Amino acid sequence: MSAVPSNRGAEPPLAEDAERYEVAILDGAAVKRAMTSAAPSAVYSATDQIADFGTLRSTVTVRVAQLGALGRGTYRDAVL
Repeated sequence: MSAVPSNRGAEPPLAEDAERYEVAILDGAAVKRAMTSAAPSAVYSATDQIADFGTLRSTVTVRVAQLGALGRGTYRDAVL
């Protein structure tokens, strides 16, 4: 029996030259802050929260889309 290499935990291959995401911080329908990230994560600091909302937030609504050679992918919203 031959062993088959496992790729569990490995990142799936991308069809893009680079990984990029657009992240929007929302206040209702209004975008309070827009940023991009070269990783599937982003940091929304306490300083930025206070600058945008006047206080720290217990939850934040974000809208994320992957950016690619053909443009922006479908947005997904989440409350974090």
